[in-house]
Amino acid sequence: MIGGNYTEFIDLLTYGEELVFIYKEKKYFLQGWWNDDKTQATMVLTVVDDSDFNGYHWECHQDHMRKCAEAFLSEPLWGGKNFNQIQEDVIWTDW
Repeated sequence: MIGGNYTEFIDLLTYGEELVFIYKEKKYFLQGWWNDDKTQATMVLTVVDDSDFNGYHWECHQDHMRKCAEAFLSEPLWGGKNFNQIQEDVIWTDW
């Protein structure tokens, strides 16, 4: 991971923190939250520079944020590759 520590990124992801990263010149915003009664975690990935925004690029609903993080890490969202497979080319950035 360029611009940050991969282990720290994963730790923050597991807690649903807001994360911004760039991969292949596209900026992504990843965030998680709990519903009001803390029974369901939601995690979503948005393409920030998408002028034709039609919803989330990816979303997950589970009973724990860690499960959403695991789903995100294993989902083949980038040309058949998952985040773990592309992380060496990912730039962790701020807005």
